[in-house]
Amino acid sequence: MVRRLLIAALALGAAAPAFAQSTATERAAAKPVLDQLDALQARLAPTAMAERLVARKDADRDKVLARVEAAWKGGMQDLSDWIGKHPETGWKEFQSVDTLTKVLKAQGFSIEMGVAGLKTAFVATWDSPAGTNGPTLGLIGEYDALRGTQGDFHGDQHNAQTPVAMAAAQGLMQLMTEKKIQGRIKLYGTPAEEVGPPAKVIMWKAGVFKGADIMIRSHGIGGQTARTRAGFGSCCLNINEVKFIFKGRPSHQMSSWNGRNALEAAVMFYTAVDHIRSSLRPEVSVQGVIPEGGIAPNVVPDRAVVDYYIRYPDEVYLAHVDSMMVHAAKGAAMATGTTVEIDRNGGEYRDGISLGTLEELMFAYVKKFGAVRINPEPGRPSGYEETGWMARDIPGVGVTAASSNFSNHTYEMTADNYSDFGHSAFLIDAKTEAAILYDFLTDATFRTSVQTEFKTMSALFDQYISGLRAVYKDEIGR
Repeated sequence: MVRRLLIAALALGAAAPAFAQSTATERAAAKPVLDQLDALQARLAPTAMAERLVARKDADRDKVLARVEAAWKGGMQDLSDWIGKHPETGWKEFQSVDTLTKVLKAQGFSIEMGVAGLKTAFVATWDSPAGTNGPTLGLIGEYDALRGTQGDFHGDQHNAQTPVAMAAAQGLMQLMTEKKIQGRIKLYGTPAEEVGPPAKVIMWKAGVFKGADIMIRSHGIGGQTARTRAGFGSCCLNINEVKFIFKGRPSHQMSSWNGRNALEAAVMFYTAVDHIRSSLRPEVSVQGVIPEGGIAPNVVPDRAVVDYYIRYPDEVYLAHVDSMMVHAAKGAAMATGTTVEIDRNGGEYRDGISLGTLEELMFAYVKKFGAVRINPEPGRPSGYEETGWMARDIPGVGVTAASSNFSNHTYEMTADNYSDFGHSAFLIDAKTEAAILYDFLTDATFRTSVQTEFKTMSALFDQYISGLRAVYKDEIGR
């Protein structure tokens, strides 16, 4: 999506940095929108609202939090550890899903398996005994592991995400039952976050998330506790995953002129991409590999594949970069007498909308519950869901409490899954998820503020995209 937007949590009058967008073009396009966002944040005062909610005495919320802790220590921590020690990579998380759904059934959820045609995706639903004429509270759970040279491993702590959500749900379910509060809880089991195509985009397109009033997830960023500014997008999550498949004709090496060398076409294309970098804005990030380039050196390769991640801070210029690379691929094919097919099945990632109301409340709660390594400065706007499309449809937030001494995607982070540090951070995540959903469920003023902010920012996002197209027009010709 579009990422840079801005604003600051101007809640109590804290001054925002001059710019939160990455590029001057974005800033120019965003200027009219920024002014309106500033006014919106000043009116909603999300920091002040968060401080009021967190500081108030609330016996029911305290009971919810106590039950969340009991659920975490009474089984969910062990479940997190078990998933961590039985890693399964994307689309292969059968053992994890089977275990998680069995526990969810025992907790009172009904389970729909294989949603959106994905074998390891599921939706767990619990309806309040008082009825469902109330908010639908959504929680996201991931469980796929990373691929590594030493074997699969949970170096991004996805093992904890679903048990954390389950512990949060347990505390809320008991409250809603005892207090006869209407509503529904849905836990979305989302596979394959670390590999394409993006599962959550597939689920979003299939309408799996429709009906949720709020969405929440947890995902530590290694060594810091942080939140983002309200706005649109974040760095580097507007991504097109594209494979360029070159096809030629085989021949013996000794008569190579009878063939059409797909590897030469792929190398020519790969080199051409480097040669056009000076014609692209410096914020462009293009990373590629050649996973296929022939089988034997004495046979002219008749198939070669170049696999690229194409990233840019906003989706309008990203489309321009993508088109430039397509032209380069077609040129390489023409020059070598080969053909090229463009495979976009890897998927497209877009950024979403981040809300000051939810980001500030999350940040206030994680600090209250004892999170460490606090980064006091809000970061760039970041849709709570990295596949972003959902974050444009449903207000939500990601809980980011420091949960490791090491950076993400490392073997050292895996070790922290089972440490006191990791366990304590995951409990903070669970309590924070429950507390935010409790406030959304029970505080009408807060719920209205979230809905108002989201509705207003959704409309402003469309204006922002139109603004980008206008300022890029002369440069990219559309």
